[in-house]
Amino acid sequence: MARRHQQEEKGPGIVVLYTSLMILLLAFFILLNAMGKVEEAKVEAAIQSLQSGFGLLSGGDSPLSGAERKQSSEVVMPIVPVEQDYRYIRGLSRSLDLDREVSLLRSETSRTVVMTGGLLFEGDSAALSDKGREFLRLAAEVLKNSGYPISLYGHTDGPALTSESGQDNWRLSAQRALAVLRYLVSQGLAPSRLAAFGMAGFSPRVSQRDPAHARLNNRVEMVFDARDSAAQDLPLTETDPKVGLRGFTFELLPQEKEGK
Repeated sequence: MARRHQQEEKGPGIVVLYTSLMILLLAFFILLNAMGKVEEAKVEAAIQSLQSGFGLLSGGDSPLSGAERKQSSEVVMPIVPVEQDYRYIRGLSRSLDLDREVSLLRSETSRTVVMTGGLLFEGDSAALSDKGREFLRLAAEVLKNSGYPISLYGHTDGPALTSESGQDNWRLSAQRALAVLRYLVSQGLAPSRLAAFGMAGFSPRVSQRDPAHARLNNRVEMVFDARDSAAQDLPLTETDPKVGLRGFTFELLPQEKEGK
C-alpha cells in the first residue's frame, strides 16, 4: 500500500515535467522556423542588390517567387553618372524652353551638350550673358558632383580667320570656351576635370552658305567623356592583381608569361 501511494504521488510530477519539455521543444522549433525566414529574406535582398548593381539577367530557375521572380527577369542597367547628368541637362533645357538654343548629341564614348552663342554670350563678345550664366549655374549644380572629364570646344561661324567685326576667330572661340570653363569652376567644378579648345570656324555643324543657318555654328560644345572610368582602377603591377568596381574588390587571376 505504501509503494502504491508513493507511485500515485510521483505520477502528476512526471506529467508536469513531460508537458514542460514539450512546450520547450515547441518553442525551440518555432524559434528555428522564424530564424529560417529571416535568413531567407536576407538572401533574397542580397540577390536583388547584386542584380540591380551589376545589371545581370538571371538565368534558369530564380530563387525568388511570384512578383519578385518576374521583376528579377528584367535587365535593369545601372545609370552611370555621365548618363544621369546628360538626362538632367536634357530635362533642364526643356523646362527652360531652350530647345532651339540647346541640343544634345550622344555616341558610345561621349555625351555632348551644344549651346548656341546667342544663349551664352553678349553679342559677338566672349562675355557671358545673364541667360547663359543662369543655364550654366543650374547645370553646374549637378555636374560638380561627378568626376568624369569634360571638354569645352568653342566654335565661330564662318571659315575666315577673322570675323566681319575684325576679331580673330581663333582667339574668340578659345576665349568663349575659357569663359564657360572659368564660370563652371567658379560654381564648384574641379579644374582638373575641364579642358578648353578654340576651333574657330573649321568644324561647322551646318552649311556656311546660308547666313541664317551659319549662325548656328557660333556655339560652345560641352563634351562629357562617357568611357568606362573603371579602367583607371586596373592594377599597374603584377604584385597587386586586383580591380575595384562599384565598391567591390575582385582578385584577378595571374597571367602566364610567354615562354613558360
